Amino acid sequence: MKYHIENELFSVAVQEKGAELCSIKSKSTNIEYIWQANPDIWGSSAPVLFPIIGNLKEGKTKIDKESYKIPRHGLVRNNSKVKLINKTKTRLSFLLSSDEESIELYPYKFDFKISFFLFENKLQIFHEIVNLNREPMLFSVGAHPAFNIPWKKGENYDDYYLEFEYEEEATVFDLKPSGLLGEKEKPLIKKAKQLPLAHELFEDDAKIFTELKSTDVKIKSKTNKASISINYDDFPFLAVWAKPNGDFVCIEPWNGLPDFESADGHFKNKAGNIKLTPGNTHYASYTIQVNE
Repeated sequence: MKYHIENELFSVAVQEKGAELCSIKSKSTNIEYIWQANPDIWGSSAPVLFPIIGNLKEGKTKIDKESYKIPRHGLVRNNSKVKLINKTKTRLSFLLSSDEESIELYPYKFDFKISFFLFENKLQIFHEIVNLNREPMLFSVGAHPAFNIPWKKGENYDDYYLEFEYEEEATVFDLKPSGLLGEKEKPLIKKAKQLPLAHELFEDDAKIFTELKSTDVKIKSKTNKASISINYDDFPFLAVWAKPNGDFVCIEPWNGLPDFESADGHFKNKAGNIKLTPGNTHYASYTIQVNE
């Protein structure tokens, strides 16, 4: 089921299954800014990533000497147990709680709440993760929103580019066909604020940045003045990804990383994991701002 919120500028839709953002539509231009999950190319719009991001080495990890097979990108994505818990005209909140089934895959008790708040031309997405255990809980959390490009007729994919908040000298990790990170980093941005978009950019998968100065990136066009700004102050890592044949780009704030090829298989040593003490809550949010 889809739930909708709106104001005078935009309408927003979120699928209850997986709490997946599936539409940000302008009321003045009728432009749909979110990728519509074409299954022939990529059948998602904005998966929610928890308690892992990407792949585990050999598809499994050890937690307290036991082996667990946590699915790629975790437990929230495509999960029909996610339930709406609050709705107003401009806000939606969803909850996924641990149960016997989830504990077989990930042995922690948790409440995972995600909320969407529409304010003027901004959509704020809030994550709240509660540790219901008597011991610390380890996890990663991330976002995966896909934005349609181009936005207007007559434009091409390579008319678009990303513009970072600051001039960057940035490298990206080598992402292997296995979905694991190699140890070697490749230079991608050399003292520039802009990264041109092209389908060829993603022929070897996602670009994963771990040391950007910027916490804000914009999707912009050379041929029109509109832009989308994604602010991710609460997330230390950023991935940029698309299918090479897909007219979209994913801007992915991450608090965590896929496993490295050299990972030792122990969840306590997993790169980027958050350690949350018993009874406490981890908060993380990002904002999508559409400027027309």
